[in-house]
Amino acid sequence: MAKTPAIECQPSLIEYPADLSVKAMGLNDGNFEHLVRGIVLPLIVPAEPKKITTVGSSGGKYLSVSVHFTAISQLQLENIYRALREEARVLFTL
Repeated sequence: MAKTPAIECQPSLIEYPADLSVKAMGLNDGNFEHLVRGIVLPLIVPAEPKKITTVGSSGGKYLSVSVHFTAISQLQLENIYRALREEARVLFTL
């Protein structure tokens, strides 16, 4: 069976620096936005987020948090998504 190449080995289609956003979705427990901020913001330092937006689901059970920032590299973006995926309260990422 052939091995799938690691993401790090594939060339990026994005030219850095690039204005991007990452979105995390989870239960709207009143603390989810703070959780996402705590994961993402340290990984974009020294940059500041351009904008942070939240959208609740129609029933109010779920919340999506989008952090808009200037990404400086593919590695930075991969580290952010890896950190979000490692958090059990983050159900989905985009």
